[in-house]
Order: sequence, then structure tokens, then C-alpha cells
Amino acid sequence: MRFLLIITVLLTLSGCVSSPAHHGASIDNLEKVGNYQGIVDHYRKQLVNKPNNPATMLKLADAYCHLGDTESAQFYISQLTSPRLHNGEYYFVAGNIDMAAEQYQSAVKKYEQAINKHINNPAIYIKKGIAYGYLNDYKNASLSFNQARLHGYDENIVKNNLATLKIAQNQNQQAVDLLLPVYQHNQKNKKVAFNLAIALVRAGDITQAKQILLAHYSKAETTQLINALKKPLKKPLKKIKQ
Repeated sequence: MRFLLIITVLLTLSGCVSSPAHHGASIDNLEKVGNYQGIVDHYRKQLVNKPNNPATMLKLADAYCHLGDTESAQFYISQLTSPRLHNGEYYFVAGNIDMAAEQYQSAVKKYEQAINKHINNPAIYIKKGIAYGYLNDYKNASLSFNQARLHGYDENIVKNNLATLKIAQNQNQQAVDLLLPVYQHNQKNKKVAFNLAIALVRAGDITQAKQILLAHYSKAETTQLINALKKPLKKPLKKIKQ
């Protein structure tokens, strides 16, 4: 199973679900709850008073990216043509937009430019690792995830992503060894549970995988998942066109 297939189900760092708009809510509150439609509405109103404001357009590009509106995100960030505007945050948002557009090699370059601009956001290493994963460059993906760890990013998220790489390479027992302590610490984490179940099934431990899945899915869903995971690994997909 390739990283492309696994990550679609398990990793959601490149996409977010917006909350219903809360009229009158402050921008800080909108950002805290991930209400990206509300954020778009807020900054579009600002453009009425200050057209072509670079900071506002970058915020709009970021919010539209989170909403999954890649065309609008690309439009607003394309307006920022002056090199003086191309700081770390600009390249971070540009990289996220490339990720949403499945331009993974370009995303890696943008993330590297953001790092070179000294962006203070350890999530960028997770993002870069995911981009490398889509490119099936597991060595650099692993290095990027561990860089996030060295920059103080959540250990459990890093381990979950590292385990995804192990599963993609059919190194299933190593994935189990990474995930089992994480799962035992927080058995309510559905993503970790599902990752662990995949690794256990691939490693031949159907019984434990079933126990873990039953804590999150019905008996019928668990049986369906187990049967799907027991199927032979698919042949590698062609590389994504850039």
C-alpha cells in the first residue's frame, strides 16, 4: 500500500473543515475554532476599505486553502508579486496551496523557502514530510517528521506520521512498535487506532486489530475493514504528475 492511499484516510493536516459562521465573532475566535468561512467573510469585508492590501490577501489565500477552494487561494496569493512580500509566512501558505493542488514537489520547495526565511512554525516540517510522503520519498519524509519532533511538535502526531511511512513501506511490526504505546496512552484517538489496526493486520495479528477496531466501529464495519486490510498490497501507483 502506497503512502498516497494511506494518507488520504489517515492524515488530515492539509485540509480542514470549517465551522458555521458566527456573525460578530472576533477574528481571533474565528481562527481558534477553525471557522474559515467566517475568516473569509471577515477579510473580504476588509478589502472593501483597503483594496489590494497584501496582508489581507495572504490571509484570504490561507483561509480559502483551508476551505478547499484552491482556485481562490491561488488567485489571492498570485496578487502578491513583490519580492519584499515573500516572507516565511507567504511561502508556508504557498506550499499549502501547492499541496491542495497536488503539486507536491513544488510544495516541498516552498516549505524549504519558508524555513530559509526562518518561519517559526514547527508544523511546516510535518507538512513537508507529508509532501515527501506523497512523492514516495520516505527517507526525507522521515527526516522532516523528526525535525518537527526536534522543534517541539506533538510527539504522538509525529509518531503517527512516522508509522504511516512504515506501513507504506510494509514495515508493519515497526509501525506497531511506534503506535502501540501511543494508543495505550490515548485509546480514544481514532486515527492512531486505525493506523495501528492496519499495521497489526499486515503483521498478521488479526485478533488484536479486531479488538482495537471494535472500540471505534460496529461489528459489520470492523469485519469489512479487516477483510479490506487483509487483501494483498497493491502495485505501486504511477508518480503523481507535477
